[in-house]
Amino acid sequence: MNHRGQSSTVGFVVIFSMVLVMVALVSVSGFATLGHVQDAERVTNGVRSFEVLSDNVDDVVRDEVPSRTTTVKLYGSQLAAAETTTITIDVPADGFTHTFAVTPVVLDGRTGTDVVYENGAVIRSDPDGQVMVDSPAMLLTTEYTVLPVVRTEGVGSTSVAGQRSATVRTTHAGTTVLRADTETAGVYDDVTLTVTSPRSEAWFRYLDAQQATDACSRSGDTVTCTLTTSEVTVAVTDVEVRFDN
Repeated sequence: MNHRGQSSTVGFVVIFSMVLVMVALVSVSGFATLGHVQDAERVTNGVRSFEVLSDNVDDVVRDEVPSRTTTVKLYGSQLAAAETTTITIDVPADGFTHTFAVTPVVLDGRTGTDVVYENGAVIRSDPDGQVMVDSPAMLLTTEYTVLPVVRTEGVGSTSVAGQRSATVRTTHAGTTVLRADTETAGVYDDVTLTVTSPRSEAWFRYLDAQQATDACSRSGDTVTCTLTTSEVTVAVTDVEVRFDN
């Protein structure tokens, strides 16, 4: 009887231990899966917020609305003004060469994935690659090329983080229009457009697909494209960006 009772007790302990181990494994796996789901949801919400931000900046740039405010849910992410990127437009035949510096707005999800607003484009940047989810309002054709430059610049605090929501206030601070025109029908100029940005992969794919683009190359953070067009208009709009929570 004692041996039988001891055997039953040992069996119960073994089974109970196995149950505890299985529960622990399921819990760990469940928490890991939940974490991945939350990370994916955070990025998805960030992309949606930045699409709204892009629309609001368009109102400021194209319609000259004095200002717009966009709400971004952080969920532990950081919203910040990133290092400047540059855009150079060169039309040698007209002596037209200008370089512009813009300050991107970045939502850092702290998971290796960033959502970025940069010169009218919304770009999702992952360790595995970059995707332009919202294109800039560029028009590149052989007859007429419009290159809007949204020269965003951080004002006041350059970053905000937390678990709740933050606001991005974008304010119109002036627009300058520059033109390079052959002034002769049927005569076309060669234009070189250079973008230097950590998001060069996304910019390369976008610019290389445009109608007027003759050739594009990418080296590191720099994309250089040549195109042929009759007239170039560059509209430079200064936009002040202020973060708050």
